[in-house]
Amino acid sequence: MMLYTTGYEGIDIDRFIKMLKCFKISTVVDVRKLALSRKKDFCKNALSSKLMSCNIEYLNLNNLGTPEHLRAELNRTRNYVTFFREYKKYMKKNPDELKTIKTLIDKGNNVVLLCLEKDDEKCHRKIIAEEIKKMDGNGLEIIALRY
Repeated sequence: MMLYTTGYEGIDIDRFIKMLKCFKISTVVDVRKLALSRKKDFCKNALSSKLMSCNIEYLNLNNLGTPEHLRAELNRTRNYVTFFREYKKYMKKNPDELKTIKTLIDKGNNVVLLCLEKDDEKCHRKIIAEEIKKMDGNGLEIIALRY
């Protein structure tokens, strides 16, 4: 079983959809706190509609998004070690969302976690994926989609 992760920074919607189709993604789980974007195609409603027209499910789990105070601190300090440590604490307050993602995977869905950040190593979705992998030792493989 696999869990994919990606960001839409630097990609347009058509290339994004093409990438999803290439990897046979069936469900996009948006893990942004605010599913808004300067790129109108990646705002929640527009993205959801576009994905639906391509037979790809869209699920917004904004409780897994990075809280404003953590984003502000990261922008101020650029300290990813502290950011990821504090995000892990925050994320554990939302175990139902993690279970929702794991259930989708267990049911055979090809799931991708979506956020803005292009680099997985600098994004909270990496922590979400790692925590899902730890859940009951399911042997999940995490694959970062790059374009």
